[in-house]
Amino acid sequence: MLIMSKFVIYIQLEKYLSQWVKKHFGEPAVFPMQSNENAVIRTFLTRMPAGAVPELNLEGKLTAISIPESKAKPASIFNYMGPKGKRAVKEAISDLFKRSLWTDLSPLENSSVGLNSRIAAWCEMHGIELDSVESVRQMYYRIRDAYNEKGVNLRSTTRKKD
Repeated sequence: MLIMSKFVIYIQLEKYLSQWVKKHFGEPAVFPMQSNENAVIRTFLTRMPAGAVPELNLEGKLTAISIPESKAKPASIFNYMGPKGKRAVKEAISDLFKRSLWTDLSPLENSSVGLNSRIAAWCEMHGIELDSVESVRQMYYRIRDAYNEKGVNLRSTTRKKD
């Protein structure tokens, strides 16, 4: 059974990433108990520093992430995360997003459906608004091109026939 605390941390994510997280993990985001994301969160949680006040999401621009309960680090005591810890959580979330994007779209590389259409449909399916599709498309290109630079061709080697 998944036990989450009432405590959250707030992380600044790109708009498309925040939308994706909210679609799949709720608001506040609750990651699976044994997930890499929760492991990173637990690793970098500390006690609230003296004189610090709990962070609030007054402008609504931050993504709330639930702190998992842990015997070793109860959320009622360990509920603060510094900027570098938040950067690590953001990186773990971004890695998960990229794996999901690549896993879903790469098998369709030889499809007769154009890449722009595939990415737009993928974004729609994953709760990402239309104004962020270009950002996701560019990310997909960067992943594919990074492999290509190392001699691993992930592109289709056939032309589409009309």
